[in-house]
Amino acid sequence: MSGQPLGTGEGESPLAKPTVPNMDVRTMASDMQSINTGSPTPKPYAPAAPSSGNIPSFSAPTPPPPAPEQSFQIPQTDTSATSTSPETPVKKSNKGLFTVIIIVIAVIALAALGYFVIYPIFFASPVTPAPVATTPATEPTPTPTPENTPAPAPTVPAPVHISLFTVPADSSLEMSTVTTGATLANTSLNTTAAPAISEITYKDSSGNLMRFSDILRAATGLDIATSQILATAFNDLTATGLIYVDSNNAKWLGFAAQLASGADTASVGAAFKQTLESVTNYDGFFVSAPGTAQTWKDGQISGVTGNRYLLFSNSGFAVDYGWVGSKLVIMTSYNGFKEAARRLQ
Repeated sequence: MSGQPLGTGEGESPLAKPTVPNMDVRTMASDMQSINTGSPTPKPYAPAAPSSGNIPSFSAPTPPPPAPEQSFQIPQTDTSATSTSPETPVKKSNKGLFTVIIIVIAVIALAALGYFVIYPIFFASPVTPAPVATTPATEPTPTPTPENTPAPAPTVPAPVHISLFTVPADSSLEMSTVTTGATLANTSLNTTAAPAISEITYKDSSGNLMRFSDILRAATGLDIATSQILATAFNDLTATGLIYVDSNNAKWLGFAAQLASGADTASVGAAFKQTLESVTNYDGFFVSAPGTAQTWKDGQISGVTGNRYLLFSNSGFAVDYGWVGSKLVIMTSYNGFKEAARRLQ
């Protein structure tokens, strides 16, 4: 190859034969040879010349056929792919839009959490929610069930005393304390007539009429309530106290009452006779002591049945009782008894 010029392209001149520089190559072997031969200057390495039989032969290469003539053009950049026109919008990535939506939702959620939860806990004052007006569902109005309202208890009027007199008494009075023989002389009457008879209605502290048995016990000590027949034998609305004033202005005590409806006259008469005539002390009937009691005897007064009387050792003192129809009369004056019987008929 050292004798052949290098080929060039079409239309070019062949290059001149290059000049090979003289380069002495030193090797370790050449240096060792210089040492062994005693040469002060190492000799450069000189390779053994190859034999002629070993030198390869080279033939000139056949030049390639000329290439067709081509015109050189500067490559043009296609900007149509990157240009944006109003008619063709740029397609955006869906993944980026979804990420933006998620971020916005997260920001809104955090803001709501801070405003409605965290802020009220640490800073906001408690607010009482306004009551929510609820409109009740329209339902048919039920028909009210009439209640069984108990009727008010009827006002019971106070018992009214029933007078037994068919001929009115000369005076009538009401008292809360039963007149006794001991208090009789000091009892004030609303009449000055004499002789006269007064009718007294007795009421207790509550305004109720006193029972006939209570009047007799308080005035004379006679207790007819111990008798089973007499305890309920009389109509207490008719129980009356009597005071007879004689012509000398002396006062005499008496009593009257009517039998209760349905009471048997014979049985009640017999029971009363036994009770009254068994008394041993009648001093409670009189203003002063009457003396010694005599024996009970039958009396004869017009319009009176079952008349009995008792005389005492002191002149003028006596006890008379009897029945004017169904009305019992007791009197400590014979003349007073006859006057009361006349007014009760």
